Amino acid sequence: MTIDDLSRRLADQGCNPALYAIGDRGTASDAFCLTHNGTQWQVYYTERGQDSAPIYASTSESQACQYFFRHIMAMRHDHCVGCFKSRHQAEALHDKLQAFGLSPWRDQIPFGGPSEPRFRVFVSGQAIFLAKAILGTVPIRDQGV
Repeated sequence: MTIDDLSRRLADQGCNPALYAIGDRGTASDAFCLTHNGTQWQVYYTERGQDSAPIYASTSESQACQYFFRHIMAMRHDHCVGCFKSRHQAEALHDKLQAFGLSPWRDQIPFGGPSEPRFRVFVSGQAIFLAKAILGTVPIRDQGV
């Protein structure tokens, strides 16, 4: 497997690309990375611009890709499909997705402080493909979000 194959396979599985970077760390943050340092393929975590020590290293691109695939696939891959000021809108989106057989989930964050929450709706993994087919562009947002 090459890094191009790996990228395609992870995308096909509905993995959230915000959780990883392949080939080049770029601006990735709070993500796992697979990069080549000139002699080795390395898997490591980067957080706020600081790279951790490698959790895996190999001279083989294929072996590093296989390790990275298994590592990334072991994570839950959530995708935000809606973000609203209104709890009612989030509940309606949740119910709509559930009616199509998906298993969405919701949360609430203190966006502008405790008195200004936002209500978000998520799906996980490959459910993002059906959510996009149902909703079109995601995430859906109301005005001001």
